[in-house]
Amino acid sequence: MEKHGGFDRGEVPWDQPRNKESKEELERARVAFNLRRMRTSYTPGDLLEESSRGVSTHLSLYHHYDPFTIKKKMKPSDLGNLCRLLVPSDLVEKHILPFLNTDQIKQVNQETSLGLKVRVWDMNTQSMHQLVFKRWSTSRSNIFNDGWTKDFVRRRNLVEGDEIGLYWNNYHSRFNLSVLSRAAASC
Repeated sequence: MEKHGGFDRGEVPWDQPRNKESKEELERARVAFNLRRMRTSYTPGDLLEESSRGVSTHLSLYHHYDPFTIKKKMKPSDLGNLCRLLVPSDLVEKHILPFLNTDQIKQVNQETSLGLKVRVWDMNTQSMHQLVFKRWSTSRSNIFNDGWTKDFVRRRNLVEGDEIGLYWNNYHSRFNLSVLSRAAASC
């Protein structure tokens, strides 16, 4: 039999599709093969090392991303005549202060400071508001005030048990806030 290009006439190399359908099947098989090879190339030691370093190369098709790094159920102190939203300092130190510059941090933390004026985007109503963010000298917490009651408590009809979510949007240099859930209505 006469050879042509290293193959007998009439034979088709394994990676040369015979028709469009075969080409698609070949591509699926190639991808499946590569995925199987990738999954099995890690030893248990590799996986243990990843785990000890706090990283993973495990890929998943779906990952629910929740941007709300600070969540709070409304308490009477957040809704009453104190006119402020109290945020625990550990959450502030972990999720807000790393994104602020030195001058902004000073404005937030200094007792003599009036606080840092910040923009707050209400994601539910698509409206911008301005509040003051500062460390509250009488506790180990930070607060939002100067408009909290008017712009959020009254306007959004917040009640005890409602849950809000809040995070610093570094791209827009503002806080994003959303009412995540409403308290169950009492009968």
